[in-house]
Amino acid sequence: NILEARDSLPISKLKSNILQLLVENDVIVVCGETGCGKTTQVPQFILDDMIQSGLGGYCNIVCTQPRRLAAISVAERVSDERCEPSPGSDGSLVGYQVRLDVARNEKTKLLFCTTGILLRKLAVNKDLAGITHVIVDEVHERSLLA
Repeated sequence: NILEARDSLPISKLKSNILQLLVENDVIVVCGETGCGKTTQVPQFILDDMIQSGLGGYCNIVCTQPRRLAAISVAERVSDERCEPSPGSDGSLVGYQVRLDVARNEKTKLLFCTTGILLRKLAVNKDLAGITHVIVDEVHERSLLA
């Protein structure tokens, strides 16, 4: 049922196109209607593609959310869709990090976090070494300061 639901989302028809654009470009912008699957599916497309290409061990995706609750709930949703343990649990590839709350482990490959967490990462690691992909979700909710 989960796979059928994921496949029925409008974004699923664009999976190969999105992945090809990522090969060809350093930055892409994905626009779509609310509920089309941008937030939950695009990070999984990237993660699954890296795993399938044998690069899963190097994969380190950071996906920002504008609010703490969104980061936590999206991580939980994606973890459920992948039939994995709760975010941050042993063996889960999905985690989250928000101010004063971290659910990640050494196996985390897809981290949902607030913009502030990404900004702190940038402060100590200016070129984001070790991070393969940065997804800035809900970019229309950003200000010049964050």
